Amino acid sequence: MWYAVSATLAVLLIRALFGDEPETLDSGGHNPLADLPMWTAGLAAVGAVPIALAVIRRPRVGANHFALTMRPGWVRTLVLPWSRVGEVAAVEVGGERFLAVRLLEGLDRTGTNPAWIDQNVLRELNKISDGQGRRDGRGVGVAVRLRDFNGTPDGQLAALAAFAPDQVQIANRL
Repeated sequence: MWYAVSATLAVLLIRALFGDEPETLDSGGHNPLADLPMWTAGLAAVGAVPIALAVIRRPRVGANHFALTMRPGWVRTLVLPWSRVGEVAAVEVGGERFLAVRLLEGLDRTGTNPAWIDQNVLRELNKISDGQGRRDGRGVGVAVRLRDFNGTPDGQLAALAAFAPDQVQIANRL
């Protein structure tokens, strides 16, 4: 909403200032100021793409017998084989609930490695302390907000536990 309002105001301002500019200068050359309203509208449309993608591509968590599948943001979906997952925990930090996944270090390189863009929620989790100076984001590879999903945390963890092998710890720390 904020982007739509500010982009619309910017486009209207540029159009009001430069909309009546002639296409050609007195010297006969092209007037670049006449193109400003078109370029401003184009930049506003391009800037709306990430915001629209964030609305369309919501966070996602799923599981099967091979892997845990997560989309922590709008960019990409991670496939984390159960052999690389050490723990899946529901944690509450600073009044916000998260699903945090700890990844194991090892020789198994199958699946998708979380990159910087996939760890936006994890960085937010690391900024929040629980009031006692502890942070639950240490050692975590990727996290999602539980408010982005339907159902209770117990039900969500039970659905994941149905597919998780025995060596993966499922914890509810709420």
